[in-house]
Amino acid sequence: MLPSHLNGHSPLAGRRPRLSSAAGQSLAAGAGAGAGAAFPLAEHDRIYFQSYSHIGIHEAMIKDRVRTDAYRTAIMHHQKFIEGKVVMDVGCGTGILSVFCARAGAKRVYAVEASEIATQACEIVKANNLTDKVVVIHGRVEDVAVEEKVDVIISEWMGYMLLYELFIAPITNPERYEGSVDFWCDVYGINMSALVPLAKKLTSEEPSIETIGGENVLSWPSVVKHINCYTFTTEEFKSITAKYKVSSMMLAPVHGFGFWFEVEFNGPAESSHNFPSNLNPLDIIQKKRRRGSDDTVILSTAPEDEPTHWQQTILYFPDPIEVKQDQVIEGSVTVSQSEENPRFLNIHLECSTEGQTLLKDCAMR
Repeated sequence: MLPSHLNGHSPLAGRRPRLSSAAGQSLAAGAGAGAGAAFPLAEHDRIYFQSYSHIGIHEAMIKDRVRTDAYRTAIMHHQKFIEGKVVMDVGCGTGILSVFCARAGAKRVYAVEASEIATQACEIVKANNLTDKVVVIHGRVEDVAVEEKVDVIISEWMGYMLLYELFIAPITNPERYEGSVDFWCDVYGINMSALVPLAKKLTSEEPSIETIGGENVLSWPSVVKHINCYTFTTEEFKSITAKYKVSSMMLAPVHGFGFWFEVEFNGPAESSHNFPSNLNPLDIIQKKRRRGSDDTVILSTAPEDEPTHWQQTILYFPDPIEVKQDQVIEGSVTVSQSEENPRFLNIHLECSTEGQTLLKDCAMR
């Protein structure tokens, strides 16, 4: 979400991006850093963009080899769509994807960034001798206007529980439960079990971002939502409801449900290939795996795959539910945009198994 302003010495000065008066000052890729953007922001947006001004969040994302390699590989795999074209990198951060695109032969890259890290993105562009190709613009993409047609949009926009292929499955995690809840029953020989109810409440009241392994997953995952990024509408994201019905693969306590996603980087022609709506979740997973065995680039945050900075999103129950092997677990999940803050997600989970029913509501902040 950040680019740069051009001065008279830049070869791109004749194509200086136009920002609306609300968008504030742009920064020039080849010039010194300019002042911060002055566009008016809602408080939740201000806090969100401010968080991306800190180098730590970019370090975590760039060090995520699965994430960064997937994007670099996808860019080079689809180089024919990028070479000689005008690209816009939405939410460019430090500009690493913009540099990848420039090296893939893009005619020009408009790197748009709303946070103050745009200043450093300009310096990175300059340090890599790409000021003739990459233009860093400091502003929100909603407020930015460029004076030439953009052929390709690239963005790493995925958040925790992000939706492209969003999966859900019951999980067991006795180590986490014992470490956070049962721990209080005997602390250095002292009975502190009075803290157990509070520990259960704190453990389960909000989604937990952590890494679990394939061994923690009790069933085949169920697909919550498949989204074609070429054709989706914003209405699809306001509220998503899906039913699930799975069977436990073992005798174990269900401590909650895990969510994760997978992204497939394909071209426009391939994107028209949608999964038929009558496929069951396992069919979809197997179909996608077969396609992934070819040369399709897939970014997976699944528990059985290499960990990423997204990890998995876990909704814990206050108390575990004991299940037997092959016991059916069914219910529904609704993920909706919060009215309080459009950047928050409300999650409503219903779970039933052999006469036991559990309802859980929480917010992803």
